Amino acid sequence: LAPPTRASVNRRTPLRKRWLAALAGATTLGIAALLLALNVAGLRDRIAGAGLVPARGRPQGAPLPKIESIAVLPLENLSGDPEQEYFADGMTEELITNLGKISALRVISRTSVMQYRGTKKTLPQIARELNVDAIVEGAVRRSGNRVRITANLIHAPTDRHLWADSYESDLGDVLVLQGEVARAIASEVKAKVTPDVQSRLARARPVNPEAYEAYLKGRHLEFLDNAKALEFQQRALRIDPPWAPAHAAIAVPTLFLGRPSMEPCAKARAAAGKALELDDTLSEAHSAMAF
Repeated sequence: LAPPTRASVNRRTPLRKRWLAALAGATTLGIAALLLALNVAGLRDRIAGAGLVPARGRPQGAPLPKIESIAVLPLENLSGDPEQEYFADGMTEELITNLGKISALRVISRTSVMQYRGTKKTLPQIARELNVDAIVEGAVRRSGNRVRITANLIHAPTDRHLWADSYESDLGDVLVLQGEVARAIASEVKAKVTPDVQSRLARARPVNPEAYEAYLKGRHLEFLDNAKALEFQQRALRIDPPWAPAHAAIAVPTLFLGRPSMEPCAKARAAAGKALELDDTLSEAHSAMAF
C-alpha cells in the first residue's frame, strides 16, 4: 500500500478534535489581542520595543515624563546649500523665542544651544550639561519659497522619543508655521499655556519673503559684522516698514557701530521704541531696549 498522504491523515482526524484545536487557537489569538489592546503590564510596549509591533509616537497609556525645561538644538539644514545655514539658524531662534513665551517652560537660550551644532555627544549627555528634561531636535528644508520643518521631542535623560511631526508652508507664512510647532510641543509636554500666550502664538502675521530673508541674514551677522547686519535690516524695513522685528533688529548694530557717540544711542533707542510701539509683546524689542 502507498504511504498515507497529509491530506488523507487530515481526513481521518476526528471532527471533534479538529474543532477543539481550532477553538484553542482562536482563544489564544483572542487573549493575545486583548493583552495588546490593554497593554497589560506594559506587554504591548515591550513587544513594540522588540520590533514586533510598529511603535508610532508615544504609546497609548504610557506615562508622560514630567517636563519643565527644554532645549532646542540647532535645526539641521537639509537644503543642500551651505549658504542656507543662516536660514536654519533663524528657524532655530524663532522656535526658541516662541517656546520662551510659555512661562511654564524653562527654555535654554540660543547662545547656549548653538555650541551643539554637529556635536557627537549623546542627547542624555547634552541634557545633563544643560540641565533640561527634554530636547527638541529637527531639520529645515527650504526649496524656493517653500519651507518644511521637522521636529522631534525627546525625553533626554532616557533618550525616549515622545513626539514627532512635520510642518510645511510658504515662506511668507513661516512665522505662523513656527507658532504651530511651538503650540504642538507645548501641548505634548502638557505645559500650561495661558490664553494670552495662545493668542500671541496664533496671531503671527504673514511676512514679505524678501524682508524675512534680509532680516534672517542680518540676525545671522549680528555681532560678527554689524555694518552688514544693519544693511540687511534696513533693506528689510524698506520692503516691509511696519514689521516690528526688523525695527528691533536695527537697534543693536546701530548702537555698537556708533559707540561711544550718543547720537547712535538715540537712534537705537528710537528703533527699539518703534518696535515696542508696533508690538509691545516682542521679546527682541525689549532686549534691544535693554541694550
